[in-house]
Amino acid sequence: MNLLIKSFCQSRRYLQSLFLFKKLLPISKPGISTFPSVLKSCSSLPSLDAGLMNHGYLIKCGVLNYCIDVRNGLLLMYVELGEFHNAYKLFDEMPVRSNNNVFDHIIHGLGTSGAYHDVVITFENMVKSSIIPNVHSLCHIIKACSNLNSTKQANFVHDYVNQNGFHNHVLITNSLISMYAKIGRLDLAQKVFQNMIQKDIVSWNSLITVYAKNQNSPQVFNLFLSLKQAKNPLPNVITFLALLSCVKEVSIGKSIHSHLIRTNLYSNFQIGTAIFNMYAKCERLDYARIVFEQINKTLVSWNALISAYKQKGYDKEAVDIYKRLLTEPDLKPDSFSFANVLPAYANLGNLKRIKSIHSMIIKHGLDMYQDVVLCTAILDAYGKCSDVKAAEFLFSCMRDPSTASWNAIISVYNMNNKIKNAMVVFQEMVRGKVLVDCITLVTVIQSCGQMGCLKKGNMIHKFVFSKGFCSYLIVGNALIDMYMRCGCVKSGEMVFDSMCVKNIVTWNTMIYGYMKVGCFFTGLKFFNHVQLEYKPDSVTVISLLQGSVAISGSFLEMVHGYILKFGLDYETQIMNILIDSYAKIGNVEKAQDLFARNDFKRDQSSWNIMIAAYGMNGQGSESCNIFTKMIENGYVPDPITFISLLSACSHCGLIEEGFKFFDLMVNKYKIQPTIEHLTCIIDMLGRANGLKEAYEMIKSGNYQKPVWGALLSACRNNMDMEIGELVRDKLSQMGCDSFEYYSLLSNLYSLNNKWDEVMEIRRVFGDMKKKPGLSSLNNETNDNRKRTTPFFSENTKWILPFSWPATTAITI
Repeated sequence: MNLLIKSFCQSRRYLQSLFLFKKLLPISKPGISTFPSVLKSCSSLPSLDAGLMNHGYLIKCGVLNYCIDVRNGLLLMYVELGEFHNAYKLFDEMPVRSNNNVFDHIIHGLGTSGAYHDVVITFENMVKSSIIPNVHSLCHIIKACSNLNSTKQANFVHDYVNQNGFHNHVLITNSLISMYAKIGRLDLAQKVFQNMIQKDIVSWNSLITVYAKNQNSPQVFNLFLSLKQAKNPLPNVITFLALLSCVKEVSIGKSIHSHLIRTNLYSNFQIGTAIFNMYAKCERLDYARIVFEQINKTLVSWNALISAYKQKGYDKEAVDIYKRLLTEPDLKPDSFSFANVLPAYANLGNLKRIKSIHSMIIKHGLDMYQDVVLCTAILDAYGKCSDVKAAEFLFSCMRDPSTASWNAIISVYNMNNKIKNAMVVFQEMVRGKVLVDCITLVTVIQSCGQMGCLKKGNMIHKFVFSKGFCSYLIVGNALIDMYMRCGCVKSGEMVFDSMCVKNIVTWNTMIYGYMKVGCFFTGLKFFNHVQLEYKPDSVTVISLLQGSVAISGSFLEMVHGYILKFGLDYETQIMNILIDSYAKIGNVEKAQDLFARNDFKRDQSSWNIMIAAYGMNGQGSESCNIFTKMIENGYVPDPITFISLLSACSHCGLIEEGFKFFDLMVNKYKIQPTIEHLTCIIDMLGRANGLKEAYEMIKSGNYQKPVWGALLSACRNNMDMEIGELVRDKLSQMGCDSFEYYSLLSNLYSLNNKWDEVMEIRRVFGDMKKKPGLSSLNNETNDNRKRTTPFFSENTKWILPFSWPATTAITI
């Protein structure tokens, strides 16, 4: 029977072996040599219950006390069944541990299961028992030391390796390199690598990958050059993946790209994705897009391209890629996809798509309240689209909002000029003892800057000081910006001088602040200092462009030269501001030349700026032509497009064209008219002696004070007393006590020689102080000159070429 049980086990008929052993027990006592076969059958089936029953029988028979082979067999059974706790407990109870194979099996099992502490203890017991582990056991031991992050144990294992002759084994030394890298001792990893007599590609890749993860690009490229000089072994996919992750210059990346094509490694999926990521990181999205179309696309690739376009401000392109992702049959967008495309839709003002994505998030079962990035993205998106109520509702649905969520709702209020609400939320955070971080303070400081409230800004500054946030760089930068916005230059300078650490953002904030308050030459001095320590970036140049229009055209050309020098002429935002600056100083030809450049990546703002550029320089017909070209190039006009277009038509006397464009905006593009649109229409009607039509147009709607103020201004320009008094009555009903409106009314009365009314207005509003005006370049603009010849006679009846919705309401 014993021989038959062994035979069944050797022929892998384990079930028959166990069945026969069970039949044998009532008949006679099994031989000791039978138990290893039975235990082997238990582990091979596998059957833990049978193994536990046999373990109990062995204890009852007392076999474990004197038979080493049976103990080892039982130990190996537990290891192979994955019962490492039972195996280690049995191992710990063994009086004699003479079998190296048992130790190695224990270490292998514990290492595979992640019981790294037990691996180290087992290894220490092996050393005490003078038992030498095999190579694979040593690799498990080294891995355990790295995961425990213990330098002391790592040094102990390394010394053991050297003393027992394992230091020349490539597999062991490669494991040592990885171990030292994981515990942060790159110097020791480098030392192990240098002492290796033989190195394989894994050895090179281990060290190259280590330096790549630590973004030590010089060491990575030095090791790669050494590998190429050695000629053996040859670099493989892992080598180039590490190399591509460290590329910071496009020229180097293109060189590696071409080498991979020549060596037929470009077809590898991981390599293609790495090249795509490299170009995206180097901000060459044109190259990244080409590679993207060639590689096997995963969701990570799609998300990476959407993210790259979003970060560079190419919102339309990001949205297009997202739409293509939705058509992929085997892929579904995840939280990362949504978090990246939401800002793009927000910048495009597409509230409908944002709500659609919100519904998709709910449908897919994503927990946006736990995903801080996604929750912040959707709150921010609603804020940018001025849907504050949706953002507030979303925030109110959160059971326990995180600090990031509080920061997001404060930012929403900032974006929509509800600064008081933002301050209230911050006060609720402080009262509720919600953890306040740097982002919170920066956002609140920005609120004070936007509100121009120096008193509250000083209070927040004291709060920052009391909580120990003054040493944080971003907080210091925000404080400088706040003081500069409030016109308190000295306080901004004091914060700047007190900062121990400064970066390019700090200097840019100072330059921007000086330019904003009119200290242009002080800003130039700071710019000269920036060039000595930093490479000026796009924000630096934008700050200079802000002051260039106010200084001189030659200074603008100097800034243009800096843009070319620093290689920033490919950035759309900078080029847009440069075009706008040339237009503002009257050099519309230069603006047109820049706009027409082939390498200029135009966006919607570029077209809007060019339309406005022609309009402000009296070339209204060219504005209309540019609008036509914009439509032909596939761009959809937005509200700002029509503001620029209507303003150009108004100032250039293109009254009929202006009303046609307004009709196009309302009826074709379904854009709700805003205060700015209505102001342009009223101005056009005023220039055409159509103030009665303008009054009839707006009196039936629930329009806000700025619209009526624009009509009053048109009455003043046309000296129309009749309509002016009707507008006065309407503003009185609305409870308007603005000095500007009554100043217009006073001027209207004086132009019509009604001095009694003028004196009455001055008596009532004499205590109100007029805000001092700021002169700008070329004060004597054509708009300030009184028009002498009307476009139409007084008897002309202006017929509006569109049906005006009587219920239209503009709320600000």
